[in-house]
Amino acid sequence: MKHLHTALLLVLPSLAIAQRTFDVTIADSTYHMKQYWFVLYTTGPDTTQLDSSTSADLLKAHLAHQGEQAKRGLIQVGGPFGDKSNWRGLLLYDCETKEEVEGYLRQDPFVQRGKLAYDIHPWYGAIGTVLRYRGSTSALPSIMRS
Repeated sequence: MKHLHTALLLVLPSLAIAQRTFDVTIADSTYHMKQYWFVLYTTGPDTTQLDSSTSADLLKAHLAHQGEQAKRGLIQVGGPFGDKSNWRGLLLYDCETKEEVEGYLRQDPFVQRGKLAYDIHPWYGAIGTVLRYRGSTSALPSIMRS
């Protein structure tokens, strides 16, 4: 993995500008790479406390907004952070441009209300990489068990 990281640092500056997918060969392994967009949600400028009803409605709208994008295959990974820092959550978008991602983020009810801000960065991952579950699968829904 260290060799893959080093090779990517050498290859990415020239390839990243031209295309979203490319191959990287290291020794006898070829990695099919793709550019995604990493979004870091941070605490927004409006830090006033909302009443529980407004907060619940806003969360429902936020999750519906993201759920629709996930159904369309735009959001590949997403979720909140588990601590109380200014980092609130992350998203990994599969879109052509940063501007496209920003357009979706501007429609987020939490962003519109000023509760969340965001940073967007290009991120490269090997196509087909999956998050693996470590631990007992008994707690997972049956569709997710291998």
